[in-house]
Amino acid sequence: MTNAQDMVRLNLDLSPKLNEILEELANKIGGSKSDVLRQAITLMQIMVIAKEQTNKLGIAEADQLIATEIIMPSQTSPKTHSLENLIETFGAWEDDRTTEDIIKDIYDSRTISNSDYIL
Repeated sequence: MTNAQDMVRLNLDLSPKLNEILEELANKIGGSKSDVLRQAITLMQIMVIAKEQTNKLGIAEADQLIATEIIMPSQTSPKTHSLENLIETFGAWEDDRTTEDIIKDIYDSRTISNSDYIL
């Protein structure tokens, strides 16, 4: 174990429910809340490494059948463009143009006149 003077102290805000779960887990493993959090960080590290190596992490039953597969959200999943989020939230307007068509129309309609550059 690391020397006490080498440890980093953290303050952690938890909801009463999470604190109750943390205390319950500490009692079940016969350790402290800090022990539970250290083990949780280690498990999370194992999950991240497995995901980086495109492996899967699961919980096996006694007969080695996977009972539960642990899936982490993908960081590389395509993110919806904010304009698409806006359309999903408020609905499309009267015309049936795609988001790309609307953006193209906006850019194509921009003009620059000499009056824009008067000093």
